[in-house]
Amino acid sequence: MTKIRILRAADASTFRNLRLEALRESPTSFASSYEDEARLTPGEFVRRLARTDESWVLGAFDPTNTIVGCVGWYRYRGRKISHKSHIWGMYVIPAERGKGIGRALVNEALTRARAQAGMTQIDLLVAAGNTAAASLYTSFGFERVAVYPRALCVVPTLNKRRPRASGDPECIGSPGFPPARE
Repeated sequence: MTKIRILRAADASTFRNLRLEALRESPTSFASSYEDEARLTPGEFVRRLARTDESWVLGAFDPTNTIVGCVGWYRYRGRKISHKSHIWGMYVIPAERGKGIGRALVNEALTRARAQAGMTQIDLLVAAGNTAAASLYTSFGFERVAVYPRALCVVPTLNKRRPRASGDPECIGSPGFPPARE
């Protein structure tokens, strides 16, 4: 049985390894890059796991207490937007996908986020081609509200694809701006 709990400072090294695996394995699913996060110090991962009422990271652990998934949450700051929050960094290792771990992580994240006083809106971002994630989130009642043109640009050599002849990065999102009207 999978156990889900809030990650603590003692989990920083394990979380770092999982996060880097996620960024390497699924570069088009995250706004962060492997290269950027690999440069972060252990202390920065400890700080990222500092639980507050306004942010936390959940980990999913298998029966051997190995971390197999994670998801983060934070509340927006500011008087006019503190009713909103954001889910980020959702990841389940490939060998454990299809076993309900992602669903359990999202369910726990939503349960905890909804328990926050004044919380009325939770948002998240999904890469345009990530239909499995979009389907999971839709099953929880999330709705598509926007498509960001060229939201992410991933250099093809970093995501195990042959570089394009032009060397241009692959941009994920909608095709871009609509054509100019004549």
